[in-house]
Amino acid sequence: MVNDHSFLVGVSVAIPTWVLSDTPTIDHAVMIGILILVFVLDWLTGTTLARQSPVKNRTSHAGIDALMRDFIIVVICACSIFLDFVFETESFIFAFFTGAFIWQNFYSFLGNIAALGWSKYFPMWLFNLVQDEMVAKLHKYFPHGKGDKK
Repeated sequence: MVNDHSFLVGVSVAIPTWVLSDTPTIDHAVMIGILILVFVLDWLTGTTLARQSPVKNRTSHAGIDALMRDFIIVVICACSIFLDFVFETESFIFAFFTGAFIWQNFYSFLGNIAALGWSKYFPMWLFNLVQDEMVAKLHKYFPHGKGDKK
């Protein structure tokens, strides 16, 4: 089931009832909370990866830029609630934007985990999904190989 991705059919058919709501619910706040939690996980693993990297040109500006980017993402998700109201699309626009941002940041988090070598503590099928992200992060943070301390 996992190897052939047939579970995606079940996920796509089972639309949560809050998506059909035309007013913000507690589920909207939960989705924003999940997004913020994924931001924190990505930030923690990203800073750990940057500390282990021999590439030392990272500055505090990168952290400030990431904070600003994450704030803008949360604002976009909040604005999508208003777009749902204007276009009378229940909560579909909010669900689309928030789900996409959660997935993108979770994808980055998994790439950080794999690049750190922590993948042995997680299910392997997760890392088959993020192989390209892991390779990109290894090239970014360890341009001469992970064992090289140049």
